[in-house]
Amino acid sequence: MANTHASTEPSRSTAAVADQTLIRASTGVHDASLASGRVRYLRQVDSSPRDSATVRSPGSGRARTALGGASERRRLERDLHDGVQSELVALIFELAVAQQNPETPPALAHALAAIEGRAQAALDLVRSIARGIYPAVLADFGLPQALRAQAMRAAVSMRLVGIPPRGSEEAEEAVYFACSEAIQNVAKHAGDTARVVLRLLHHHGSLVVRISDDGQGFDPDQTTEGAGLQNIRDRIVDLGGTFELASKPGGGTTTILALPWPTRADRDQ
Repeated sequence: MANTHASTEPSRSTAAVADQTLIRASTGVHDASLASGRVRYLRQVDSSPRDSATVRSPGSGRARTALGGASERRRLERDLHDGVQSELVALIFELAVAQQNPETPPALAHALAAIEGRAQAALDLVRSIARGIYPAVLADFGLPQALRAQAMRAAVSMRLVGIPPRGSEEAEEAVYFACSEAIQNVAKHAGDTARVVLRLLHHHGSLVVRISDDGQGFDPDQTTEGAGLQNIRDRIVDLGGTFELASKPGGGTTTILALPWPTRADRDQ
């Protein structure tokens, strides 16, 4: 924060500075999700199948405690948000107020501004960690809005098609992180100009997710499956779903995920 003790700069009230500081410090994933909601991704595109080699997943994945894991991650995210983040926001507020105190020496105000910058960086880091554990936007607004927020941060162009109903916590978490992994794979391997279309189709208690890119593609028979694809496979198969990947050199890559998707309304009955 700039030093406002110089006589050539009009002073601002402590309350005004504090208000602006709180606005800046409290801007998190919720605000980002609402802002990204104004960006329209829901544009229909051609979905004609392409002739390509196909790899199908085996019938089983590694056994993991998916049901309890989602709830535990949500608890950790809430603890970070309500505990560490709140304390950092309060600290940033107090540092801003101290800098605007007329009795604060200029040298001390400069030191406080540096500390405020470090506190803001720590706050950003905590938010990043919390988002990776269990994104607050996913819990509050559901899968499509969370994927839109992810698209805003993605290194490649992405469009989202389809708005399924809210699913179970574990299913929403699995699809969100699987899609995030797939988008990262496109950014790393498909080329700088690749575009992604992500379609969500809910039908008769199941969700089908189709992630297609127009990148350089590859030959599945000549490529070893990396950790990223294995993570996607395990997340979906562990919930009783299926994983398919189709690609060919020069023809892009399509990943299809399908899994049971009992809606929250169904579970409440």
